[in-house]
Amino acid sequence: MDIKKLAGIVILILIFIMGCSGNYGQIKKQTGADDKVTLSELRDNWDDYDIYYGMRSNRYADAIMFDPKDNGKKLKGDSWIKIEDQETLVEKIKGLQSIYDYAKVHIIEGADNQFFGYMYYGGYFHVSVYIVDEQTLYVSSLPRHKQAP
Repeated sequence: MDIKKLAGIVILILIFIMGCSGNYGQIKKQTGADDKVTLSELRDNWDDYDIYYGMRSNRYADAIMFDPKDNGKKLKGDSWIKIEDQETLVEKIKGLQSIYDYAKVHIIEGADNQFFGYMYYGGYFHVSVYIVDEQTLYVSSLPRHKQAP
């Protein structure tokens, strides 16, 4: 392969990477044993968060989003339903665990890996996160379950 073709491929890859990193946040797995937040900690300190759940069908919660009240940042989304009390939170956690025994607490981040909150879900389906401004992320609706033909 000659140098011009190789340079062209490298330039295309760089343009693609820069274009994909623009206005998106991310939901990622927690790393490092020292700073991992557990579901028990989130449940026990539920009053420190604005908590929402999302559904892929109309039967049960498929994801629970924890937006810290004191970090100056905000998570928002159109289809997320607010949880107002710890009893409802515990009920939604139990329902989610009965469906997804592999669910884990993930981190929601904005630009430059800025921390915005947590999401408890199975992690096998994609949830899009868009940057609204420096203090706000928009978390998309959960993808619907695919119906059998």
